[in-house]
Amino acid sequence: MLVNAEEKDPSVKNNIVNIICSSWSEFKDRVISDQYSDRLFRKGKYLFRGQGSDSWALSTSFDRWYEGKKSEKNESADRLLSEFKLECEFEEMPESLRRDNMAMLGLAQHHGLPTRLLDWSESPYVAAFFAFSGHVRQGINLEKYVAVWVLDSESKVWSEEHGCALVKVPALWNQRIRNQFGRFTYLRTADDTLENYVAHFEHEEVVLKKYCIPVRDLLPAMSELDAMGLTHARIYPGLEGNARAAEVRVTLRRLGA
Repeated sequence: MLVNAEEKDPSVKNNIVNIICSSWSEFKDRVISDQYSDRLFRKGKYLFRGQGSDSWALSTSFDRWYEGKKSEKNESADRLLSEFKLECEFEEMPESLRRDNMAMLGLAQHHGLPTRLLDWSESPYVAAFFAFSGHVRQGINLEKYVAVWVLDSESKVWSEEHGCALVKVPALWNQRIRNQFGRFTYLRTADDTLENYVAHFEHEEVVLKKYCIPVRDLLPAMSELDAMGLTHARIYPGLEGNARAAEVRVTLRRLGA
């Protein structure tokens, strides 16, 4: 007999478990030990996503942008990609890229087109970088917690058959994906969020975890991520990333003074 996950663990609700960490140090310890009983990280088994607030939903840029009928979501999303490809007609890009819809979708996503892709990383620390980095400019008083989400990539619910596949977008013309160890969920149901999507399944089939980390730990978190080589210069290659990395280092030094 299967035991309801909410009976086993009252913190699980609608297939989501919220884990409140008291500090950045607790998160670092738990994010590995909670997923791997031997405390040895295995790349690709779990995917991670960082968000600047624990109140933000797992919603794609398209689902936040779209205001039409739910039944017509995919038609509109596909039309956006077709228009983007037409606009790229005179760009000097390989023909193999133009023919690869998923590669073009990933490229469009990272240049501002609303898509039904949602970025995830194979690294919990890349996810933590995205969670904290926006607060360097915004300050630490706007939100109480940032969030790092975790999904099990081997769960059977992440499939085209069920309506939300895990995809690995080719890194053609897209160095960001390579540097961020990027993977994506590709939602094709009428749901507005991944929280809504996973709520349709039985409790033993899928659980999303959300680690909530105090924003007040911005300084130690960003400093340690810098020591790991995770800076804007690495995550966003090019002069813009270099400039942002320089700004963050100076800002953190001032905050720590």
